[in-house]
Amino acid sequence: MILLIDIGNSRTKYAQLIDGKLSAISQLSNKGFSVTYFAKYFSEASKIIVANVATPSLTSELAVWCSRENICFKQVHSEQQKNTLKSAYQQPTTLGIDRWLVLLGAMHLVPKQNILIIDAGTATTVDLLSSNGQHQGGWILAGIKALFKSILSHSTLVHAESQTVASLAFGTNTTDNVNNACWAATLGMITQAIRQAQHLGDIEHIILTGGDGQALTELLLTQVSEKNIPVANIQFIDNLIFYGLQEYA
Repeated sequence: MILLIDIGNSRTKYAQLIDGKLSAISQLSNKGFSVTYFAKYFSEASKIIVANVATPSLTSELAVWCSRENICFKQVHSEQQKNTLKSAYQQPTTLGIDRWLVLLGAMHLVPKQNILIIDAGTATTVDLLSSNGQHQGGWILAGIKALFKSILSHSTLVHAESQTVASLAFGTNTTDNVNNACWAATLGMITQAIRQAQHLGDIEHIILTGGDGQALTELLLTQVSEKNIPVANIQFIDNLIFYGLQEYA
């Protein structure tokens, strides 16, 4: 059994890869990710593959434990090329590993198509992938929650409560004003990214992923329908990063 692990800013997710098939995703807080947890849940693994965007010490602890238990360990990093995927970055290791892996995952699931990928988590990232595997670059915006916190932290007179329902409606109170503006700003970036990408060729597929990806997918589908934006297929794929990790297995 091969174990695929994604260490995020606050939570760690992992999945088993058995006979080429991914298991359901398990998750825990980074505080609970420890040698005790490894021994309880990871001892049956023959190989562990890790992506880490947050806490190097967690990777170090896991690597030491794997060495002691004779389990093959690999931490993946962004690179110039993997399979037919080629990075747009002149310094490829500076591309976030999460972005690199969702590019790999998208190419794995939808090969040989022009794809726009939106990963809506702590940050909302946009990346364009050509059908030949060439990464065309992208954008990074603060995520929905970060946008919300930003306006409150920079203003002493704006008081609002975070909401979970995505809406583009004009608000009639400050809480709705701030929350809905965060969704509107993010969706505006995505629709602009579609227009920008279409200058480089027809977009055959749009994939959204990440914690806010499902809500953004629903908003985007409405926008595409109302504005007649010519995109063949829009879909939400949960945990797309694990399909990228699978390419290193």
